[in-house]
Parts: sequence; structure tokens; C-alpha cells
Amino acid sequence: MFRFPKKQKHPKCIAFVDFEHWYIGLERQYGVKPDLKGWKEELMTKYEVDEIAVFGDFSNIGLRGELDKIRDITQMVFDTKNSSEHYKKDFTDFIMLDYIYQKAMTRKDIDTFIIFTGDGHFSSVVRFIINQCHKKVGIYGITGALSFQLKQSASWYHEIPSDSEIYRTYYKIIAQTFDYLTVHREFGINATPEKIVERISRKHSIEKVEIAKALCQMLDEGYIYKAVAKDEKHGKVSILKPNWELLSRDKLWKA
Repeated sequence: MFRFPKKQKHPKCIAFVDFEHWYIGLERQYGVKPDLKGWKEELMTKYEVDEIAVFGDFSNIGLRGELDKIRDITQMVFDTKNSSEHYKKDFTDFIMLDYIYQKAMTRKDIDTFIIFTGDGHFSSVVRFIINQCHKKVGIYGITGALSFQLKQSASWYHEIPSDSEIYRTYYKIIAQTFDYLTVHREFGINATPEKIVERISRKHSIEKVEIAKALCQMLDEGYIYKAVAKDEKHGKVSILKPNWELLSRDKLWKA
């Protein structure tokens, strides 16, 4: 009798997220915010995600603004606010490290421990889990802010965003900008390449050259196209227009 092969079971994992590292690293370097939902969905393609624990000092107004999104993904949220005058980030690390050690000692059923941080202080717990608990440890960290020592200690590591992820994020920001101009009837001369670059760079603190590169790539890939509009003196000016159908198809814009 023919039998269908059994579906391969994903290894079970627990994830620990240093949300300060993720949020501040992305904001400072790329002018964008964490996509915790997308990250979880990516993990679920490879693992049975048993738990995601998120740590951060949510007295920070930026981090606090992300709480609703975080709680849509997990209820394991640890506010590490510290009233001490000492550097608060150390307190977040201490709480997070303690929690990871507890889980490493008690959760024998977990195959992989995933830690999202860039701090080299976590190298010791990574080595402990690998050498003493005989489990795998994967590290996620922000590109340009991930400790070399931590990379060397882990079973594997992944820096985000990758070049493709960075530009996909820029594509979404550009699409949102076109959407805003359309809704507020500010198209026309406000949609010249120069003004689009200036608007996005100013609002999101992204280097103009990066936005200009993203616009060029979007033109090449058909997400935007060139058109002609009239300026204040009724002269012709070259503007950019979005291909809404293609942007929507590739999930870069939602109507």
C-alpha cells in the first residue's frame, strides 16, 4: 500500500529579542522600524516557534509606540525600565541574560535558541548553551551593529536588513509617499525625482543617495514610471508615477 511520506517536523525554538538593539539600530542607520510580524513568519518557515520573549526599556517613547505591534505577536514582553542613574541598557542585558539561562536549564525539549541582539556580552551564554546544553544557537543582529565575538560564538548568525531587505523597505516608503501625494492631491511637481528624494530623506533620515538608488531600481523593475506634468509656469516637468497594480501584487503597497 502506498503511504504518503510523513511531513518533516520543524525543530522547536525559543526566541529572545533585545528590542532596543533592533529598534534603535534600524532607526539610526536606516530610518525604518522593526517588522516583528514578518520576522516571526520567517522563523515559522524553519522552526516550530514555542515562545518569543521581547525585552526593552519601554519608557523610551519610540519603543513604547511599538508595544501594540509587539503584543499582537507575543504576550511575553519584559519592560526593563530602570530608575537607577546607571546606564539602562546594561539592565536590559542583565534581565535578558538571566531569562535565557533559566530557559536553557529548564527547557530540554528546545532544539534551537535564537537570540536577537548585537551585544558581545551574550557570547558567554551562547557558548554555555552550545557546549553545556548541546543545543544550537542562532543570532540575529542589525547590520553594522553585531559583535564579531558574538558571531564567532554562535551556531549561525544572520544580519538584518540585507541589501535586498533594505531596498525593499525603501520601496515601501516610496510607495507610501506616492500614496500620500495622491490622497492629499499634491501630485504634479511634488513628484519630481528630486522632490521625492528630498521629502523621504528629510522625513525618515535616510541618505539621499540611497533613496535615489532605490528610485532608479524601481524604475528598472517597473514599479514606477516617468510621466510629464506642468509646473507653475505651465511648462513641462518630468515626474514619477507609481504602478499601483505591480506594487500591490508584490506586497509593497496595500490599497
